[in-house]
Amino acid sequence: MISVRRNLWLAVAVVAVGQAAVLGWMIWDRVALLSHGREIVLEVVPVDPRSLFRGDYVVLGYDVSRLELPPGTEPPQVGATYYVTLKKSQGDTWQLVGGATEAPSETTPDEVVLKGRVEYAARATPERPAQVGIHYGIESFFVPEGTGRELEKMVGEKKLSALIAVDKSGNAAIKGLLSEGKRVYEEPLL
Repeated sequence: MISVRRNLWLAVAVVAVGQAAVLGWMIWDRVALLSHGREIVLEVVPVDPRSLFRGDYVVLGYDVSRLELPPGTEPPQVGATYYVTLKKSQGDTWQLVGGATEAPSETTPDEVVLKGRVEYAARATPERPAQVGIHYGIESFFVPEGTGRELEKMVGEKKLSALIAVDKSGNAAIKGLLSEGKRVYEEPLL
């Protein structure tokens, strides 16, 4: 009987330590990305002007989330990993260079690769080229209470950009929001 109880407590302790380790790794991974990831700035586009905010929850869209594929290109499968290469241009802006289902083998110092998942894919028709929608994990986040209306106004006026941290694998996280080059929101590390 004592042996069974001891084994039960040992099993509970092992599970608790395992869960704490996984949670600690998730927090460390996020903090490392925000602290050491390469910073890029993406212009924010309204997703749906009628329901941009649900309370203090913000939904953002980016030009690099909806891509037209070159003629003759077959769209990838929904759910597939997709890599988008961006190149730094004037100021803080980043322009789309290309996209593929495989990560590029090389990039230049003024390029960065974002890794996402295909949300939708549409084959080419005579009226339009093939298209793909990419989800990067930077499309939504919570904002401080009471700031939603002002941010909604900035999005409508196209005065809002997102400061994104990107690691070497292409994983991205919102580090902050910018309005006319000044931070109006910063993601806390913890």
